[in-house]
Amino acid sequence: MPAVTPQFVMDLESRMRQITENEYLRLTQSNVLWWNKIAKVLPSQSRREIVTWIVNGASLEDQGEMGGNIAFEDKSLLETEFTAKTAGKGLKLRRQQFEDLDGNGLNLATEWSMQMGAQHAYWPQRKITQLLKLAETSAVTAYDGENFFSTSHPVNPNNTALGTYSNLFTSVPIDVSVTADEAQENLATVFGNIASMKMPNGADPRFLRPAGILCGANLYPRLSQLTSAKFLAADAKNGGGGSADYEGFIRALGYSMPILADELTGFESDTTYFVLAEQISSSQLGAFVYVDREPFSITYYTGRGGGTGVDAALDRSDELEWHSRGRNVAAPGHPFLLFKCKAA
Repeated sequence: MPAVTPQFVMDLESRMRQITENEYLRLTQSNVLWWNKIAKVLPSQSRREIVTWIVNGASLEDQGEMGGNIAFEDKSLLETEFTAKTAGKGLKLRRQQFEDLDGNGLNLATEWSMQMGAQHAYWPQRKITQLLKLAETSAVTAYDGENFFSTSHPVNPNNTALGTYSNLFTSVPIDVSVTADEAQENLATVFGNIASMKMPNGADPRFLRPAGILCGANLYPRLSQLTSAKFLAADAKNGGGGSADYEGFIRALGYSMPILADELTGFESDTTYFVLAEQISSSQLGAFVYVDREPFSITYYTGRGGGTGVDAALDRSDELEWHSRGRNVAAPGHPFLLFKCKAA
């Protein structure tokens, strides 16, 4: 086996970098990552990121025949603070693992590099999944002080007199415990509830529309059938026999092919699903936000100044180590952009 020289380390780390980058790209270009469909990335330049936006509560009013009764209003602001946290992992290998014939250093280094590339790409999804599963509890609260999934979100967080809205729907099952007709009716109910959401002025609609359904692997086949079938056989409740035109109905409601989230398989008996919504106006936040203060990177020996610096570091140590580190945080965003739908 080769001696651990600066040239050997340079060649090894060049290979490690390539493996990490390839694995990162492979995962980000696959169809297993869904987190960016419900979360927005917010690059950050500080440990604490404060997001401020104007609550859009403006509303025109009649001013009388002569127009002399003009009313003035104050703009309403809302702030949310996100604090980045450090995440990382390290690999430490002894010099003998590279220099001895029966050493496994090369294999361990390349395998670790592959795993880190995948972890860098998957980390945001892991954190968003954790939030998603706890978002009906007080462990994940929205900027209005309510649990992220709640039946009592204020329409205007700064004016609670304007009423509330819900992003937690119950008794809308679509799994195989109900007929296709009943599932269709429940999807229509969810659509109607989403479309009824009001702007913070309490009067104008938000113009929200379903943009997708997120679910686990066991509910996915049923949802695929419901969202892609051109015709569904009529159920007994409709007299049986014949078929019902279904494609136009689904298209009109805005539902597209479901999004498979393997992480949700087995969650709440595989009957819960999440409906993504989109609005006509844009915002810094999605349903969730991923604040990226310091993107993940790996610290290598080469690139630290090179030359005698690398020689000295290798001479002083019988061990080689690499560190993977990043700073980020996943946090709740706008509750009206994601709806939890439960069977009971």
